[in-house]
Amino acid sequence: MKELDFDYLYKKYAHLLPSKDRDIYLLREAIFGYSEIRQYLENINGKVLEVGCGPGLLLNELSDIFPQNSYLGVDPFISSYEKFSNIFDSVNKVKFMKAKIEDLETTEKFDLIFSINVCEHVESWKSYIDKTQSLLSPNGISIILCPTYDLPYETHVIIPIIINKDITFKIFEKKIRAYEENLGIQGNWESVNFIKARDVKKYIQNKYDSKFDLYIHDRLFNRFTHDNFFLERHGILGKFCQFLYKIKLNRLIFNFLKIPFPYMKLEIKNFLK
Repeated sequence: MKELDFDYLYKKYAHLLPSKDRDIYLLREAIFGYSEIRQYLENINGKVLEVGCGPGLLLNELSDIFPQNSYLGVDPFISSYEKFSNIFDSVNKVKFMKAKIEDLETTEKFDLIFSINVCEHVESWKSYIDKTQSLLSPNGISIILCPTYDLPYETHVIIPIIINKDITFKIFEKKIRAYEENLGIQGNWESVNFIKARDVKKYIQNKYDSKFDLYIHDRLFNRFTHDNFFLERHGILGKFCQFLYKIKLNRLIFNFLKIPFPYMKLEIKNFLK
């Protein structure tokens, strides 16, 4: 199956992106998202919805690689990516809507719904889960990939969480604002809802047919071995994670000792318990 290559994506999309750092971040995240989503598209011939699609880089590539599907991207800030939407709307397989998922009104049902690093920003992750489940077709599946806050660690800014969100902001305000300015995502901190995997598990365990991917940590740790931007962004911690992966200690920590990992991949099927 085709792999997404950074150089290929950069050559194709860089002239449309707003800044160098933002370019690299968006392209790297599209590559990561593709690696986690493609397996679900191999046997689908239907409708695919991405929540929080941003400029639609991933959807556009998916429409080329899996052309048998139709694709919809929903994002409340889609107008900030106008260059992309104008181009991609000319492709029949990709459409975009400016909306929050909670406010989306449609009679369509989707065979696959996914979001990448979005669920930690929605007003209510419970409402997000219930809404996306209501949009699934029979045998449809929803995939949620996002940071979690069971550990006192913030994965966007790469800082420890000190007691709570407000105190953490007061201590690290300068670093938080510098991160937002660098990537052009002002207000990112205010939107973070501090979602916890243990709370999600409690909410869905008697309600939906769901499964947490217990080896998402392994793939993210592996990312430190080949994604230099990802490694550099995490600094010393990235180097340490790279070392843990090489000696396979991450599996002992997160699978055997069951220490919470600050990221989750969750599959929820269209089946109410």
